[in-house]
Amino acid sequence: MSAYTIIRPDVATRAHACARGVYQAALLRGEEAWSGSTLRGKAARYSARYKASREALLARLREAGITVDVERTRPHGRIVVTIGAS
Repeated sequence: MSAYTIIRPDVATRAHACARGVYQAALLRGEEAWSGSTLRGKAARYSARYKASREALLARLREAGITVDVERTRPHGRIVVTIGAS
């Protein structure tokens, strides 16, 4: 389990097939924050494009029939995405 993404093992392969590119794969592995707060340097200046990429990934996951739950945790409001939530 990572700090940003919780993914059920039975849907992991299907979920990773929905990822397009290194950034979306890193989101699924939990290496990048769903809020975009881990973007640095030049990538941070293109944050709107990265946001569109995150939204596109979530849409593809849902189109593939994978349930996705997006929630903010407390106290700092971190976004945690649960993929394959029951």
